[in-house]
Parts: sequence; structure tokens; C-alpha cells
Amino acid sequence: MRLGGCIVFFLMLACVVPPAPVLAHPHVYVDVEMRIETTDEGGLARIHYEWFFDDLYSAFAIQGLKREKGVLAREALAKLAEDMIERLDEVNFFTHALAPDHELQPVGAQNILARFEAGRLRLSFTLPMRSFTGAARQVDLRIFDPQYVVAMSLVENVRVAGPAHCRLDVRKPGPLDAKDMRQLDDSIRTSQLPDGFGAKLANVVRMDCSKPN
Repeated sequence: MRLGGCIVFFLMLACVVPPAPVLAHPHVYVDVEMRIETTDEGGLARIHYEWFFDDLYSAFAIQGLKREKGVLAREALAKLAEDMIERLDEVNFFTHALAPDHELQPVGAQNILARFEAGRLRLSFTLPMRSFTGAARQVDLRIFDPQYVVAMSLVENVRVAGPAHCRLDVRKPGPLDAKDMRQLDDSIRTSQLPDGFGAKLANVVRMDCSKPN
């Protein structure tokens, strides 16, 4: 899949990247903090996210934003957050929630806030999740960008809150095999990766609320 200048990072509100060839994948790095909230029945209710973008992308994202006394204006950051969430909604917020017999779906985003701290853009939002078959007490949360335009790195202190007793198993992506590494290296030359390549580098959080701790 070829990536043109318009989708170097489709979280932006418009095609603002110069139409030059894209080089190696990934193009953006995001550190992810998450807190999981459960329902009374032990199902997945919502995910609270904090995304910290790398300094280079952060500098790009805030270019041209209004400033007041040298500080980014609150309304400008609010508009940036709104536009980013709109784009993220198109890709399910890079969040795949898999129960044993079905997939849960994000239901929009709430409590949206963008801040610029210590040279990095920080995006906070809450993601309600919908299950169509009742409370899903065992869920695998997979966080990744299928196109691997964005590299997601999950911090280890994932938390769970709510009335249910749940256990979490956090799994970071393992090393790529030789074939995958060649494909990743070749992307410098071809600007292409196989569809779904990012799934190989998914962060996985397994939530089990079926038994007491």
C-alpha cells in the first residue's frame, strides 16, 4: 500500500504535508497510557486514554496554532483535539476489543482534551465500548495501527477500575522475524508495507473478570 503525502498521518484535519515520498515506517510514535473501567457485571465499560506524541510530530501538529502571550491558545488546542478525534474515529481509535465470540465497538469519544507539555502533544480521551451480547468478562484489547504509520507503545502500568474483580495480562509486541524485518527495511525504498502489517506489533491487554482475584 502506497502512502502519499496526504496521509503521512491521517489524524490531521487536512492534507497539509508536502506531496513528497514518504520514507520508512513508522512516521509517528505514540506512548499510550490506559485505564480500563468495568461494569457491575464485570464487562468492559470504557477505556481512559492518554496519548503522548513524539516531539517531532508534536512540533509539526502545533504549527500555525494561535498563541496567547507565547502559550498555545486553549481554543486552538481544543480544535486540534476535535479534528484528531474525528480522524481516529474512522479507524476505531486503533483499538480492537475482542471477546471470545464477538468484537466490542467503540462508541465515539468523550472527555477530549489536548495539551502541549514538555515539548510533546498530549491527547486525552475516554472511549466507551459497546457489547452486543451482554457483559464480556474476558476481552483482549489490541492497540495498533494496521498500516503501521503510527507506532503505539503501551506503558506497563495499565490499571483497571470498577466494581468487578479483574486480572490484567499486558503483552508488548515481540521482535519481528527476518522476513518482517526485511519488509520493514524495504519500506525505506518502496514506501509500502503489506496490509495489516501493524498487527504484528500490537500491544495486547488481556482482561479477565470471570474469576475473583
